[in-house]
Amino acid sequence: MGRIRQLAGRINSIRNRIFFSILLFLVLPFFLANYLLDKPLERVIEKKIGSSAQDALVLMTFNLQLFLEDMLNSAVNISINPDIKKMLQTPEALSHFERLRLNDQYLNRSFSSYFTNTYVTLFDKHGNWHSTRYLEESLYQDYVSSDWYKKMINTPYQNKWMFNDQQFLYTDRKPIISLVKTISELQTNEIYGLIVFSVTEEDIRKYLTGLEGEVYLVDKNGTIASSPRKEMIGKSVSQESYMPQLWSKNSGQVILEKDDGKWIVNFDTVDLNGWRIVQLVPYDTIFKEIFDLRKTNASIIFLIFVIFTIITLSISYGISRPLKLLRKRMQVLEEKDFHSVLSVSGPKEISSLIETYNKMVTEIRKLLQRLKEEYQQKEDMRFRALQAQINPHFILNTLNNIKWMAYIRNDKEVGDMLSNLGGILEQSIGRGGTLIPLKQEVDYIENYIELMKMKFSERLSVEIHIPEALMDQEVIKIMLQPIIENSLMHGIEPLPGAGRIVISAAIEQEMFLLKVEDNGVGISPHRLQEVNARLAEHSQESPQRIGVKNVHDRIRLQYGEEFGIRIFSGLSEGTTVELWLPIKKMREVSSDDFKSDAGR
Repeated sequence: MGRIRQLAGRINSIRNRIFFSILLFLVLPFFLANYLLDKPLERVIEKKIGSSAQDALVLMTFNLQLFLEDMLNSAVNISINPDIKKMLQTPEALSHFERLRLNDQYLNRSFSSYFTNTYVTLFDKHGNWHSTRYLEESLYQDYVSSDWYKKMINTPYQNKWMFNDQQFLYTDRKPIISLVKTISELQTNEIYGLIVFSVTEEDIRKYLTGLEGEVYLVDKNGTIASSPRKEMIGKSVSQESYMPQLWSKNSGQVILEKDDGKWIVNFDTVDLNGWRIVQLVPYDTIFKEIFDLRKTNASIIFLIFVIFTIITLSISYGISRPLKLLRKRMQVLEEKDFHSVLSVSGPKEISSLIETYNKMVTEIRKLLQRLKEEYQQKEDMRFRALQAQINPHFILNTLNNIKWMAYIRNDKEVGDMLSNLGGILEQSIGRGGTLIPLKQEVDYIENYIELMKMKFSERLSVEIHIPEALMDQEVIKIMLQPIIENSLMHGIEPLPGAGRIVISAAIEQEMFLLKVEDNGVGISPHRLQEVNARLAEHSQESPQRIGVKNVHDRIRLQYGEEFGIRIFSGLSEGTTVELWLPIKKMREVSSDDFKSDAGR
């Protein structure tokens, strides 16, 4: 009995229940993977089928192109023959026998491996015709009175491809495909007449077989000129919905929705005459096997999903029930301010969880006590920090007293120097953190510049061109002073003439740009390369000096690698330092830090 209870306890564990569930549904990942692979596989198959159909259509177009080129070559060979030109130009110069001989020698001997039967007719400008077949007078008059005939007989170097199944030229009344070409003199552009070189539609039809679905050869009027289905020959498809796309590009594929279902329309162009070969295939015929496989997979996946859902809900309920009970007990424990523990009960994992939670409660009480102690320590440190501010506050007030004594004794220069020094000292060690508004940084720089003017006298002029709207831009504290100090020491001090520094700001490239320009001696290319290389170095050490590298690193640490300092210079060309920062307004903050009027 004890073994049975022990075995039941093991089976009742969450670990074993999940284990058996996973074991039961081990086949599920296989079906899911099969389903996930079905879509890409279907797309690949669709692409391959479409590509295969297009390749077959291209091959058919190529063969038909060769057929039409052979027609064209035969017509050209006849039209360039000098005897033929002579017969058309001066028909009275040849006897009836000679004309019959030329007709038999050149018109009746157009042999080709592509077509078996040809119709060749020559028209001159004198109302005569020469043909391999008999023409009725009424048919001849219909031809020569047509608009296209009148246009071509007066225009050199014209070609026209025609399909004829209604107004027949010949008495056998077979549908024919004709090439009409003007016979002209190359040097003089003189027109001798026309040649109509025709083949029966049956000769072309054999090149349109072998593909699945319906295949048509469509002329530029949208008429089916040839098709393996005889009943379709001569019918117009110009009103079909796919025709606009068919004429918009040379080849491609169109998915067509019609009343009788979904169709795939593949088409390609015969370059010689611009006619289209069109293949219409029922969509379901091509993808029937894919659809059947998809339906089978969908049924299996749905069945597995239903079973998986039922069992998962059962497992979820079995797991969530003791956890809900644990939650209720934990809420009671919270109301008792973590001064009680939970009784250990439930399945093995839940019991272990309760034991762990009881240990956690003990740790939480210890942490709360520790936090109280740390808070008290922080308050003590804050008090000491406030006390530490007494010394700089005392220094600032002492400077203020000395400043006023200098003013009382009419030593204005010393008083101004002390005033500026006090302003610099106040802002460098005083209130706030490392981020300040640009206005405050500019005030600090103005104090520094006033001190430097004491040294450089009339040799130094500084201009600040910063719009008022940008004065609340967030900047890093003591950011400009190292830049201006470098300009003074290395750029303007060695300069024999007067020095000039311009500080400006603008919004460029969706960033804030602060620019410091001087007209100093500049930097040599080698030295500039060293400076830029040093700026590009990444160092995790805290900067020990307040310089350009220090400012550059602080900007990148604060805002990111895409921001920082860029330096442009050349010997005797001055130096430009650009400070790039993100556009960010400085939020107004209240501060209880000390204030002094030593810099006022």
